[in-house]
Amino acid sequence: MLFGEFLLEKGLVAEDALINGLNRQHDSKKPLGQLAVQKGFIDSKGLFKVLTEQRRKNREANDFGSIALEMGFLNQQQVDELVEFQNTTRELLGNILVEGGILTREKLVQALREFNLKSTK
Repeated sequence: MLFGEFLLEKGLVAEDALINGLNRQHDSKKPLGQLAVQKGFIDSKGLFKVLTEQRRKNREANDFGSIALEMGFLNQQQVDELVEFQNTTRELLGNILVEGGILTREKLVQALREFNLKSTK
């Protein structure tokens, strides 16, 4: 069970608030291209070429890694590292819900304790 589902099941958040929080969390992820430049895996010229190809092919934003692989700008290890880094640097759902006034910090801490206890059983 995911933490958001747990919060919903416990009645700590409404479904629309959870969906809004998850959308905000998704939007907080930095684009792979930006991360690739920051890590020195690709230069700005290469980034521009990949983004141009992405637009030319009318592909989704989450295809950056695939296109960079196809074009030889990144290898699979680099793409995997970027995706992992992207997923670990996004905003935490609990913090988003607290900042949005959906949960208090105290309720979040208690919910995390209960969730972690339930997850270890």
